[in-house]
Amino acid sequence: MEAQDKLQVVLLGTTGSGKSASGNTILGKKVFKSYASTQSVTVSNQTETARINGMEVTVVDTPGWHCTKISEDEVMSQIKAATASLDGHYAFLMVIPIGSYTAKEMHMISQLRKILGDDFFTHTTILFSFNDNLESKSFDQFITEEEGALKSIIQCCGNRVHTWNNKDSSSVKNLNKLLEDIKETQRMNEKPMESSQSEKQDEKMIRKPEQDQVTSDETIGHSDAHMKKHKKDTTETMDKTNEEVRVVVLGMAGVGKTSTITTLLGNDNKTERSQSPINKTRRSGINLVLIDSPGIKEETEVSDSISQSLSYAAPGPHVIMIVIRVGQVTTENIKIIDRIHACLHKSRKHTIILFSGKDDLENKGIEEYIKENPEIENLVKLYGKRFHALNNKDVNDQTQVNQLLEKISAIYHETDGHFIKEKRKGPDHTEEKKKPEKLNDLKGGLSI
Repeated sequence: MEAQDKLQVVLLGTTGSGKSASGNTILGKKVFKSYASTQSVTVSNQTETARINGMEVTVVDTPGWHCTKISEDEVMSQIKAATASLDGHYAFLMVIPIGSYTAKEMHMISQLRKILGDDFFTHTTILFSFNDNLESKSFDQFITEEEGALKSIIQCCGNRVHTWNNKDSSSVKNLNKLLEDIKETQRMNEKPMESSQSEKQDEKMIRKPEQDQVTSDETIGHSDAHMKKHKKDTTETMDKTNEEVRVVVLGMAGVGKTSTITTLLGNDNKTERSQSPINKTRRSGINLVLIDSPGIKEETEVSDSISQSLSYAAPGPHVIMIVIRVGQVTTENIKIIDRIHACLHKSRKHTIILFSGKDDLENKGIEEYIKENPEIENLVKLYGKRFHALNNKDVNDQTQVNQLLEKISAIYHETDGHFIKEKRKGPDHTEEKKKPEKLNDLKGGLSI
């Protein structure tokens, strides 16, 4: 078979990035395991082939970086074995979820460059998955606005970027463009890649994760001390007659916070979404005020995100909603949720966990999904088993919205209409000395 009639692609990405689902989209058939889970689904290489537009396309799915079942060294060994198993030229397709480029992706790319050498970038095309996270923003706008490390990576890869949503069949129209880019990458790199252990150039394009971690830890310590010193969560009763119920929506960048707010606002209020972080509507007899918060990418951003959203919820929120996306729960995410809990431990009775991306569960129930991961199960227990799953793509399903509104209303009434109020520390206020429990320390549910 002529080289131009043959395309070989190695999939790379972190756990939960949509890597395996993208492989299925490329091949036009479901051959790689792909479903929402708190555990890594792909733990070993899998090679599948299909004929597309007269070309034999071979796709190798590799274990996700930060795999929950095998070590980082084993993941790298699998990737090297994948490239060694291919006959002739090949290319990498690196899958990154839109809105989720964090330290774990930076670490993955840094390690790949160390092991695979400087030629890694010239062999790589980037596919941004979960493009429904763009909402009203265009992909071109997203790329143009991107700054920092990700922008450098895009440039290193020759600006070869694509996007689609694996749940949307119309994404197939973008497949030909992607295959053309990969084919051109494969053609340009006639010489095989040489593995390299060199670390000298790593800091040029990508900050070292070790340095990021030191900075992160120092900043976290400072943020927590600042929050303890200057702020104290108290409650204050309000008149419940026709009062507003203020809800602060927290979560990592790209988990669907804004989509959740849009779903709760309903069709009549969509035009108001982009004007302010404060959104008001009346649903099911509730005067609802929804406060969007800055998406969190690193642990160091948690305190600032909470402080900013609380300032918009003056005199204080009645409900805290922590949004977690189904299928994207990793150790890194748990650390950030742990940090949110540490900052809001006095407000547990006011908190509910919202799982977005309910459609990714397919035939699985949310309860089964929660039970698969003890950390998530403990998190839910920590907040009194107050949780809900939402499919933000199904705007016609008002049952799921009404059920969530009932849970929000229940929190309001169970706390007697009290709201969380920030107070500056003064002569009459002493610093809280008791350390909040960490999620990973929980062996069972905590009484609240």
